[in-house]
Amino acid sequence: MRPAVAAFRIQAATTRTFADLRMYFAALLAAVALAFAAGQAQAEGNANVSPHPMFVETVSPANLPTTVSVFLEEVKAAGWSHLDTVNMAGVLSARGFTLDPVLILEVCSGKYSAALLDSDETRFVASMIPCRVAIYQTSDDRVIISRMNSAAMAEMMPGEVAEVMAASGTEVEAIIAATLARLN
Repeated sequence: MRPAVAAFRIQAATTRTFADLRMYFAALLAAVALAFAAGQAQAEGNANVSPHPMFVETVSPANLPTTVSVFLEEVKAAGWSHLDTVNMAGVLSARGFTLDPVLILEVCSGKYSAALLDSDETRFVASMIPCRVAIYQTSDDRVIISRMNSAAMAEMMPGEVAEVMAASGTEVEAIIAATLARLN
């Protein structure tokens, strides 16, 4: 057993309450930040247009290539990495399907990924790493920036996972807000 895990288990009875409070305040801070971002988005005409509460979608004022380019610049400026872009329309086109452009951008912050992947107890979230942001064009030519509602998902997760998910989600929202600010 790793020393950090052993120390955690020894102190679990005394620190769980503190950890629970930390998680509560982290979730509260994330909720306030997301509410602020939502308020900013509404004030700028970028309200959530998602048909489902587990996702957040924002209309971009720019075309698809410009939106993707500025988003990737903001990802880099925030200290995050762009790992890959999956062109779903292209993939499906090769299989005989025709659809409007859908790009899935995989972005990552090493500090958040490492915090969750370093431990067997939190590694179960590996299938959700890296963060994915979809930028797609609708049939009426709107460009949408779509992502998981990290604050809502974090509420369903235990302790450290909730904290990390809320914090990384807040940063992704800040990246998207900076993207939209530059495009407006």
